[in-house]
Amino acid sequence: MSKTLLSRNWMVVCTLMAAAVFASGCGRQNSNVVAASTQANGVPKDLMIHYGCPTCHVIPGVPGAVGTVGPSLYDIPNRSYLAGKLPNTRANLELWISHPQQYEPGTAMPEMGVTPDDARQIAAYLETVRR
Repeated sequence: MSKTLLSRNWMVVCTLMAAAVFASGCGRQNSNVVAASTQANGVPKDLMIHYGCPTCHVIPGVPGAVGTVGPSLYDIPNRSYLAGKLPNTRANLELWISHPQQYEPGTAMPEMGVTPDDARQIAAYLETVRR
């Protein structure tokens, strides 16, 4: 095989491996995390862990939230827009958390099954993470 073909094959393999790692991380929950979030009775930080938010986002105050796939969730209250198109209001933040694909089809943020009540609690927490 030529060097170019080997190089191209290697890049394809690396890309597929990265995609598999990304796909397996979003929304993945182990039973300990689910149990902890259930026992926490709706504590926003635990809810974010339960829904897998730390996999893709930096979230100040949330253990292990160092993901770099999505934007940092630091300083949300000072942003003009959410997802680059929704005016930054509490209602829009809750809607975005609950149904990102409805507001930006094809976005990398998957539908995670966040309930309206959980979205309210998560949005309330994110509004406190300021500079």
